[in-house]
Amino acid sequence: MRCCLGVSVALVLVLFLPLGAMAAAEWSPHSLSEVDAAITGLEFDAFIEASFREYILRSPEWVTSLGIADDYEIRNDALDTYDQDYLQETAAIERLILERLREFDPSTLTDEQRTTYEVADWYWDDIVRGQAFADHKYLVHYMDIRSAHGLMEYSINRRHPFNVEDDVIDYLARLEKVAGVLDSIIAETNRRAALGIYTPRPALEWAIGAIRSMGRDYILGHAFYETLKTKGAEIESLSADALAGYLEQARDIINSSVKPAYRRLEEAVLSWIADAPSDISMSQFSGGQEAYAYFLRHHTSTDMTADQIHGVGQQEVARIQQAILTEAAGLGYDGPDDMTSVYEWVGAQSGVVFGDEAVAYASSLIEGAASLVLSSGALRRLPQTDVVADGVPNGGYYSRAPLDGSTPGTYFVSTGGASTFVQPTIAYHEAIPGHHVQIALAQELDMPLLRRNVGFTGYLEGWALYSEQLMYELGAYDDDPLGNLGRLQYELLRAARLVTDTGIHEYGWSREEAIDYVSRTMGVPQSTAEYRVMRYTVIPGQATAYKVGMIELLRLRELAQETLGDAFDLATFHDIILDNGAVPLPFVAGLVDAWIVSAGEGS
Repeated sequence: MRCCLGVSVALVLVLFLPLGAMAAAEWSPHSLSEVDAAITGLEFDAFIEASFREYILRSPEWVTSLGIADDYEIRNDALDTYDQDYLQETAAIERLILERLREFDPSTLTDEQRTTYEVADWYWDDIVRGQAFADHKYLVHYMDIRSAHGLMEYSINRRHPFNVEDDVIDYLARLEKVAGVLDSIIAETNRRAALGIYTPRPALEWAIGAIRSMGRDYILGHAFYETLKTKGAEIESLSADALAGYLEQARDIINSSVKPAYRRLEEAVLSWIADAPSDISMSQFSGGQEAYAYFLRHHTSTDMTADQIHGVGQQEVARIQQAILTEAAGLGYDGPDDMTSVYEWVGAQSGVVFGDEAVAYASSLIEGAASLVLSSGALRRLPQTDVVADGVPNGGYYSRAPLDGSTPGTYFVSTGGASTFVQPTIAYHEAIPGHHVQIALAQELDMPLLRRNVGFTGYLEGWALYSEQLMYELGAYDDDPLGNLGRLQYELLRAARLVTDTGIHEYGWSREEAIDYVSRTMGVPQSTAEYRVMRYTVIPGQATAYKVGMIELLRLRELAQETLGDAFDLATFHDIILDNGAVPLPFVAGLVDAWIVSAGEGS
């Protein structure tokens, strides 16, 4: 079900670009009144596109990530801000867009438009609901991309383009703005602290080391300097002398502005640590229980309660642990029936890959997965946009390509040493047939940008976890039984998350209780369990979406198979899941139900 916009992107942009805009102007967001003027009176298709693009313009880092600065005729020269007035105006724009959306009568729209309307309504309604709990989101913590300062660093070091000399100039402009961003993060976190809402102390303590290094690192080894030195050298049109001059400017900016700002952030974190609670539960704060209920709905896009999610997790943990014991016994394991013993045994038989070897191994896994999903007929096609493996010290995540596909999607692989028995599962989840396939295919659809770009966690992570099992079903582990035990351990992780996340935030588990549960349940060292618990602490609810989404996709597939019998086709089922853009989980059910009816009538 694809929706034609009815208006070109160029026309939509004309609707809200300022008159007389010059090519590559400095980034400048539109005010509430300007957004109102730009989206009022538009036909439905134009409204959907223009309103979402106006919203993206509020985040210069988002614009860069999508590679659409040229669409706006602006430069990649700014960073997101956490200034309270700006945040409040953005919230007002969110409410305005939802209000304007609901002025359309769905009964007057085509079927395709009505689907877009319903998805957009869920998206904007969810954002507006979340405004009541904005203060419950932790800005400063240890997670690289999830914290405000970490996301800024990721945007500068990983997402900023380096194609021409102007990109270097924009990079320096961004470095000039780092101090202002960090000061706005400090001010906003202080405001929330005055309300009694702190990032829990353990997560702040984990954050201080990385923040301190950004304020104290030797200049030639500073991350921002290294990025410019390495990526600037790859610009063919940039001379060595010109790059040297820009590097000198970067040194001055980092020394005079960036590092002092990080030292201010370090001092602020130390002051928050002194006052922050050791309790890690969201429910300890005023409004925390309501906030957690919102986060669960936001990430799973379902109305499942914490009690329901907790119960499903317990059932899944027991089922998967039994499957692990059965598989291990079949390979000759005859030790105790606990996960720690099983995975110590698995780890002892597994190899470890480091550095370039890890990247090469990941690349071979991606290549093999691409061949298997096509030759098996599980997928009809792969994205036109390529995916590549790249090494980083702490990897295991995917970064999407820009919308124009000018650079590939990237699976960042850990180069510091990782057991080979878990590497296939991670590659299948992050690259093919997981995140890269779903995200890149969505970006290539002829649909409104909102449906090509937004990420509903239950759908996004549900598909990636489903992909891990799909590869097992297709035979990817037939000659790799240890790899299959790695797959089962990672599925067990996602089941244990349902129990742990809700245990922490709904039932008030202590940090020690949560760490002990994760360590025993998964068979991982205490240090690994501690890392996972810190993740569930700082982004409540997010980790529950993986298993909730996977279970729903498997339920829908089973329903279609039972209903259609011989008329069921796996590739067509996957088309339904992937060819409609990003949608909340309940909408996936609607799409599959409609296909079942249509296919049943056709047979």
